[in-house]
Amino acid sequence: MSTQAEILLEGSYLYYEKDLNYSQENFKLVHFLDNQTYHIYSEILSRIETGEFLKVIVRYEMNPQFHPVFVRIEKSLGNRYAQETFKVDLTAQELLYTFQNSKATQDFKKSFSAKHYLTSPAFATSAIFSLTRKFDPTGRTPVTFLGSTNDWDYERAPEEKVVFAEYKTRELADFKLNNAPLSASHLCLYEYDASSAATESPVEFFVSKHYGIPYQMIQGDQKIVIKNLKKNN
Repeated sequence: MSTQAEILLEGSYLYYEKDLNYSQENFKLVHFLDNQTYHIYSEILSRIETGEFLKVIVRYEMNPQFHPVFVRIEKSLGNRYAQETFKVDLTAQELLYTFQNSKATQDFKKSFSAKHYLTSPAFATSAIFSLTRKFDPTGRTPVTFLGSTNDWDYERAPEEKVVFAEYKTRELADFKLNNAPLSASHLCLYEYDASSAATESPVEFFVSKHYGIPYQMIQGDQKIVIKNLKKNN
């Protein structure tokens, strides 16, 4: 039986360190009509210091309520290759993580709920949590992310990290990219709650109205900016 699918969005991002563009990400958001799920497919290509290209392919699947249920991350650099998968059973509230390279396969299970959000290297997936997380209108909202720091070998199990999110404004009237006015929300992420005595500069996101796809991220000298975005009606 064939699966009906509709490409809702497709576009690309440019990654910058100061003014140096070192990476590009191409992505598309696909809606599968038979089961009403949403998938983001991203390909990230980066040139590293040796001149080689690091290629990362991400498949990020969400249920009809936009909760992540499956993530696959494939990395290749020269003759090195590694693959990670995150499979979520929301009914059993369980996560199965698998790491695989040319030498071995490692599995890990842990409890997981809809209050967790899976991370990935793809910038297109970075603000998906904003579609389902309820935000405190008067302060910062804790958000629990779960992701892996494994590179080419399995070193540790996926870890949880709590960050604090806050909308500076839901409707940013004067946001522009390349002098083009865009409708966006200004979302900031912090390491600490507002009650902490620590002072910090937030990670700033400018999020589109299209399925939580971000337009831009700024963190110190790091910046990720959308190059183009095509919406398919």
